[in-house]
Amino acid sequence: MQFEPIGVFDSGIGGLGVLTQCLGALPDESFVYLADEKNMPYGQKSEAEIRNAALAAADFLAKKGCKAIVVACNTATEVAIDDIRRKYPALITVGLEPAVRPCCRELGRGYAVALVTEATARSEKFKNLVSVCDGRVKVAPQNDLARLVEMHKADLELLRKPVFDVLRPYPDAESVILGCSHYTYLRGLVREFYGERIKIYDGAEGAAARLNYLLALADKKAPKGQKGKVEYFSSLNFA
Repeated sequence: MQFEPIGVFDSGIGGLGVLTQCLGALPDESFVYLADEKNMPYGQKSEAEIRNAALAAADFLAKKGCKAIVVACNTATEVAIDDIRRKYPALITVGLEPAVRPCCRELGRGYAVALVTEATARSEKFKNLVSVCDGRVKVAPQNDLARLVEMHKADLELLRKPVFDVLRPYPDAESVILGCSHYTYLRGLVREFYGERIKIYDGAEGAAARLNYLLALADKKAPKGQKGKVEYFSSLNFA
């Protein structure tokens, strides 16, 4: 018997880190992953463009018979997750949120720097999220970093200079929040810049835990021992 899959989408490779966390938390489930490369990067687009792209991705996953949708992109979550939930109220929908709350809870006397896209930095949801941290999170919007990760995914060492340039204004940061799914690929370079003392946060593990919880609550988890599979798609292959 084939059980309904879980849909995951991002503008490219960024969401693969979220997918990995979901596979670890839910090993019996099947997944459909959509890389919306036709609209990559979301962070440089207007809110209307991001919303339209995210809804189109959700439409694709709904047509694939998915029982849940994971918006594995911080920018698309900030802009469009409410629209996806309104359009598909019967589907479990989980977003990716910059890990500001856990970072602030664990922050010592210093400050954190949040690397996010410009679209995320503009969003009211993100501003409200950061506002509870009493000015201890410094927001560093990035215009082109996600595209660079996508371009140089085969050799991320090429991004050492641009990443170090981004971090140089924050030499004594206590923590770094990777507020874009693509930035998780830069974890090694961030640690190289700061050394072992730095704490690095992203939202992938939290999104997977939330998905697990909601599926269990709705009694929609696949049976244990079910042999799941993962299918991969790119919007570049669509008409």
